[in-house]
Amino acid sequence: MINAAECEPYISCDEALMCARPEEVIEGIRIMRHALQARQVVICLEDNMPGAFDCLKRALEAAGDSAIRIMPVPTLYPAGGEKQLIYALTGEEIPSQGLPADLGIVCHNVGTAAAVARALVHGEPLISRIVTVTGAGVRQPCNLEVRIGTPIGDIVAACGGYTEQVARLLMGGPMMGISLTSDQLPVIKTSNCILAASVAQAPTPPPALPCIRCGKCAEVCPAYLLPQQLFWYAHARDFDKIQDYNLFDCIECGCCAQVCPSHIPLVQYYRFAKTEIWDLERQRARADVARQRHEFRLERLQREKQALEARRAAAKKGLEKREKSGDADAKKAEIAAALARVKAKKSAQAAPPVATGEDDAAGPSEVKR
Repeated sequence: MINAAECEPYISCDEALMCARPEEVIEGIRIMRHALQARQVVICLEDNMPGAFDCLKRALEAAGDSAIRIMPVPTLYPAGGEKQLIYALTGEEIPSQGLPADLGIVCHNVGTAAAVARALVHGEPLISRIVTVTGAGVRQPCNLEVRIGTPIGDIVAACGGYTEQVARLLMGGPMMGISLTSDQLPVIKTSNCILAASVAQAPTPPPALPCIRCGKCAEVCPAYLLPQQLFWYAHARDFDKIQDYNLFDCIECGCCAQVCPSHIPLVQYYRFAKTEIWDLERQRARADVARQRHEFRLERLQREKQALEARRAAAKKGLEKREKSGDADAKKAEIAAALARVKAKKSAQAAPPVATGEDDAAGPSEVKR
């Protein structure tokens, strides 16, 4: 499935791409279809783009690829959402926390298809993209091909500069766009629109009032969530309970905040809750790593202690063995010395007396007398 529907009002960069480079879009689609081994391809085009429809149709006829079809979809915000587009065409819902691949569908944007063709056919990396520069605050609204990293102020200057009506500068559309504090920020690969809005186009919301439980937010939610329940738990910082209401299925389209009679910035609460949950998960992951490292350290110290005790026991055993061996040798030496003394004593007692010279001289004279 090729998403050719614009994601928000005021944005026309995808339509400009399909009108200016339809051959690249079709070539990129064919490359992706070959890589994915897809049996069929559907280009989902909003029904208010007749020029883009004709350009793509002529490019398809020239390519002679019958596996690619163009199918118009109603121009209804947020028709450009992936889940909403798949449901509009197939009637199947992507499961919570699931992916289109779970239904056997792969969804890509026409800009992705053109970038694939530029990369594989021409060997060109993604260095530029088409950006819609519009709003009452721009003198000459138009679509420009812009190098990634170009300051936004230079892009507005290329469109004639600002008008006196400019009040806010947004990156993106009026519903999901991010307010910018400076026009010196660069264009990134996801910058599809620069909206220099007037006060009428992007009015400053009045102070928020308490929720009156009217249920209008639930009526317009394209993801069929309960925005008021999400708001209550986000406001109470109950990040465990809020996930029971499928917070991460929210596409942050802004429809709930747009119809809220209390002017509650609901999307900001949802973004806050998501950010806090992601931060808690990162902290939990770091804590798990620290715990594992601590456990591994304790195990290593225990192994080293056991090895040291084993070496000490072996050394002690050897020392005792040597001591026992030395004592036995000493006893044997003492016994041998005692036996030698006894033997010498016995030998001395058994030997005959030795005669001296005086005895020999006195003997004969005594006999003679």
